Amino acid sequence: MSTAPTARHRRFLAQLAREHYVQGRSKVELGKAHGLSRFQIARLLQEAVDNGVVTITIEADAGADEGRAEALAATLGLRSAVIVDLEHEGDAAQRMGRAALSYVDRRARPGMRIGLAWSRTLDAAAQFAPALPRCTVVQLAGALQLGSQRPSSGIFARLGQDAAVTMVRLPAPLLVTEADTAADLSALPEISSALAAADDLDLAVISVAAWAQEQSSVWEKCSPEQRAAGLADGAVAEASGRLFNAAGVEVDTIDDRVIAVTLDQLRHAATTVGVARGAQRAEAVRAACAAGILDVVIVDEALAGEILDRSANEAQPDAQPAVQSEESR
Repeated sequence: MSTAPTARHRRFLAQLAREHYVQGRSKVELGKAHGLSRFQIARLLQEAVDNGVVTITIEADAGADEGRAEALAATLGLRSAVIVDLEHEGDAAQRMGRAALSYVDRRARPGMRIGLAWSRTLDAAAQFAPALPRCTVVQLAGALQLGSQRPSSGIFARLGQDAAVTMVRLPAPLLVTEADTAADLSALPEISSALAAADDLDLAVISVAAWAQEQSSVWEKCSPEQRAAGLADGAVAEASGRLFNAAGVEVDTIDDRVIAVTLDQLRHAATTVGVARGAQRAEAVRAACAAGILDVVIVDEALAGEILDRSANEAQPDAQPAVQSEESR
């Protein structure tokens, strides 16, 4: 029975992987440097792949994909975009989560403060959490219990096992039933300090959801009256419990019951990454961009296509049929 590698071993696997895949050092060179045979190095590199320390992406037409991602970023007014090809819908959440964690792995530097908002997407990919350099990871939103399932925060538990990572946990649910409860919890030192830790982020990763049935975990936890009130107030999107309309203006319908990062904190982060999938979330992603809370998006092909198609259709002037009057004939 195989067991997950320890945090120390994961860091060693990450070191070997960087030296081999990034620096181009051969297995023989690595073996000599670390006192191992090239066969042992090969097994360790394979172990790094098997345990998600290394992720390998094969692009059939990198030029076309890169051009499409650049077009998406330009359309949304963002620095960059990542488009994920979802071959099997069954593991879509995990694949999106892996893409987000891979982005964090590529951008993480020693001393950074990295904020991660709880989401089912990141939790689905917890086993692929990267071996990060020495840094601080801030939990930006609490977990939600959905249906009969107990709330899970596997991604934070996994990262917290790494001695190089200083974890700032947010020991509170994302959404509570009463505003007074949210205020009382937020005043607790361990929670207020965690919320304040999101003031100065080098990198933040959040999920962007549509304010609609089956599109938002927070929607599922709200009463029918609260859902309808959000819609009546103009909400089209949600990120970590914060609602906003199509113009990116915050909608405060449930704001006093949410314990999570604020939109202003996300705007002040050096880089904020929004993760979303499904064509039905196109309006939500565009609203998040209008709100000024995103610098980068990680989306699937269907969502990227929907956003680009909408932009192209809006750019076309309304067709004006040529009508010739009798007098001009």
